[in-house]
Amino acid sequence: MTPVKLGHKGTSHCLHTQIRDAERRVLNRQRAVTTCKLELIGSIRRKMVSPASLILAGSIGFITGELSKCPPREPRKTITDSGTAEPTRLRNVIDLMLMLHTLYSALPVSRLMKRFNQPSSPNC
Repeated sequence: MTPVKLGHKGTSHCLHTQIRDAERRVLNRQRAVTTCKLELIGSIRRKMVSPASLILAGSIGFITGELSKCPPREPRKTITDSGTAEPTRLRNVIDLMLMLHTLYSALPVSRLMKRFNQPSSPNC
């Protein structure tokens, strides 16, 4: 940028042009950010309502609801006769979640969804 001389008409015209160009670049950048934001929101919405995601979320919610029901209290046993600790409810839930994750990963639907949901525009 060149220094501005207050009494010179050519320099003030050049400064006005530079300001207009800078404003235009800022406006273009804001439009690009808005476009990328809208694409990202659309992508997130599509992924959230995909059949595989909804089935997985529903299954996890159902299982969690069923497991959270309190069974009648029984005497607490920490170690069985064989000397090993009995699995706790938390351990059972973790094992179930790992099994569901493995099952979900093995489904061909999840592989197809990953393939089709690859980003199409690399500049966002």
